[in-house]
Amino acid sequence: MIAVRVVKTLFWCPSGQVIEEAYRIIRSGGLVVGPTDTVYGIFSDVYNDKYVERVFLVKHREKTKPLPVLASSIAAVEEIVEINSKLRAFLTAIWPGPITVVFNDIDCNIFSNLVCRDNSIALRVPAAPFPRKLAEMNGGFITGSSANISGKPSPLNIEDAIHYFDEDVQIYVDSGETPLKVPSTIVSISDQRLSLIRQGAVDYVIISRIYHRTVSG
Repeated sequence: MIAVRVVKTLFWCPSGQVIEEAYRIIRSGGLVVGPTDTVYGIFSDVYNDKYVERVFLVKHREKTKPLPVLASSIAAVEEIVEINSKLRAFLTAIWPGPITVVFNDIDCNIFSNLVCRDNSIALRVPAAPFPRKLAEMNGGFITGSSANISGKPSPLNIEDAIHYFDEDVQIYVDSGETPLKVPSTIVSISDQRLSLIRQGAVDYVIISRIYHRTVSG
């Protein structure tokens, strides 16, 4: 039996060596599990269908449900989403942080259709430095799904993620329990209207107030 590879690093100041090793795995088509500010996530290259498909396989996830994506920064998001000054003010208020935003009417051509479909993509700039740095090294984006079997509880520590995936993941990055211990809240923006898809770490009422103050006000 081959032992899984686990490396430890600080949450707020991850090791550059660990980041580089994880990035090499992602670029070669492998899978990485590591901490976000919400729960542990499973990271892969968003630009390659074959690589992203491995996430679906290990999670037992239906391909009808595109994966969310983690972005390195708002600037990276602006490369693919048309953002005016009001929308930028909203995103600046919520990111980095535990809110995922579904954008519509964008060009999906550069991404795997398993993360971007029907001109829609779910994006988040996480507060956790580790996935943000991986995304930066990978052209701005990596997959951002939780490191669990679909339908099972999201992992708050590396042991839970290993229990789900075992040797199917090439490296597990352990930074202890995640700070928020709750998945992100998911909202959608369409025709300048905000709607709730999934309640999570931030109450939708708070998000709605920020949106209306920055975008609709």
